[in-house]
Amino acid sequence: MHYRGVLDETGLKVPVVVSVTDLDFVAPPVIRLVDPGAGSAGQVPHILRSDGTFCYLDGKAIVLDRYKPAETIIQCLERADEVLRDAVRGRLDEDLVGEFGAYWADGTVLIDLPEAFEGDAKIQLLRFDRHSGREEILVSDGASSFLALHKRNGGRDPEGLLCPVIRVPALSFDPKQSWPPKNLAELNTWMTSAAPTAVGAIEKAFARSTGHRQWICLSAPNGRFFVSAEIAKAYRTPELLKNRRSHIGQTLRYIQGAVKISGYVGVPVDEAYVFSRNMGGMTNLAGKKILLIGCGTVGGFLAQQLAQSGAGTGAGKLTLVDNDKLKGANLGRHLLGSPYLDRNKADGCADFLREQLPYLDVTSIPRSIMNDTTVLRRQDLIIDATGEESLSIAINELAVTGRPAFPPVLFGWLEGNGAAAVAVMTGDPGLACFKCLKVELAGVPRFNLIRGDVQVETGRNLACGDAHFIPFPVSRAAVAAGLICDIALDWANGGGGHKWRSLTLDHNRAIQIKDSNPKRIDRCPACDNIE
Repeated sequence: MHYRGVLDETGLKVPVVVSVTDLDFVAPPVIRLVDPGAGSAGQVPHILRSDGTFCYLDGKAIVLDRYKPAETIIQCLERADEVLRDAVRGRLDEDLVGEFGAYWADGTVLIDLPEAFEGDAKIQLLRFDRHSGREEILVSDGASSFLALHKRNGGRDPEGLLCPVIRVPALSFDPKQSWPPKNLAELNTWMTSAAPTAVGAIEKAFARSTGHRQWICLSAPNGRFFVSAEIAKAYRTPELLKNRRSHIGQTLRYIQGAVKISGYVGVPVDEAYVFSRNMGGMTNLAGKKILLIGCGTVGGFLAQQLAQSGAGTGAGKLTLVDNDKLKGANLGRHLLGSPYLDRNKADGCADFLREQLPYLDVTSIPRSIMNDTTVLRRQDLIIDATGEESLSIAINELAVTGRPAFPPVLFGWLEGNGAAAVAVMTGDPGLACFKCLKVELAGVPRFNLIRGDVQVETGRNLACGDAHFIPFPVSRAAVAAGLICDIALDWANGGGGHKWRSLTLDHNRAIQIKDSNPKRIDRCPACDNIE
């Protein structure tokens, strides 16, 4: 349904077309200005010049009522009225600064540079996907972590094009100017008022490089914006590009109209940004030496979550340990898929993480941790996600007898058939160690989550080489990994929160027990008589 009419009937009388294409109102009605410049001297915020579409409402922030279509459409029109009046009268000039990228970009450039970087950088075309011929434009100091990924995916050493990064004020533009700039003359005219320190930067960069194309980056408080300048084919002569290269800037001043300009918006992918973006005010795991024992069902997902939380970055290190190989029976609930069959799980997970996050310093130990326990003492945090009680008891013994020099140990596992996830942080001598949670091996756990009449189901399938397993859905493993990761993040942020936590995932099989900080037990065979 399409309706024609005017916005701001008593004032601007701006003609629009309102298109209601979604009667569920998941997406708001589309409002397009018939004349995008009506009522103003030119461009105003929230209007896309290409087709006059008016951005008046954030459909993800406001829920529209599908059961009241007439009132909903009126609500949208009133909101559009208000936004348009404020925009034309200059009340939303800051919005134009915030939206600058929408009016600038012909494409995007991935930025692997610190936010405060200024000076010479390099533009490179890199392959991130071995199965695709597509290349991404990336700017860095020439030694980006993504270069390793590029070469891993069959890419050759990429040519690096000079790209000076220049600090400029917040960028906007004069609606009376031709926009966006399409040649060097228009670019320099705009930069004279918007970014005076960058005027002439293209010409100087051409003189310092080779070829007929040149880049610069305008680093502003409202984003980092790239200029790609390309000399028209008719002027790409050896005389200009080689013999008179040192004076090319002077020549370009006379042929500014023959230098095509394209704009690109920068998208940060640097290590500091990627691993801080989702953390809010929390500290991530960067800079820590973390050892994860067990890269199975729970540990595989946990390895990925730890890495995405910054483990293995910022001079930190993530070490993965497992002595088992990935089998066909594991595919239904493991992080890794068929390309990793018959590979050691620790090696496979480390390889997978390097592919996903090339910044990581991640190593693997494809054998039992008990073969070399000295590595444990070199960590800031040890995580045991094996779910193997005998191994956990052995690690706990090393931790308790090694205090206070031994790092804290975080244990995590699933109870029953994934009926509950449990995690406990140990290391505080006044609180429970792992063995304090079940003093007698054949006894009742201190926190008995599983209901008394529930029997743990096991499976046996020798044909798959999987002699014994406990069935539970993959969702339970992912939840357990998340619980353990949360406690690791709390540790990195000062150790707040309860040390023992659980999540009940099947209320028919398990009961909910409040999180707590359980005290040590004197009769515990591990920590009894240990001061």
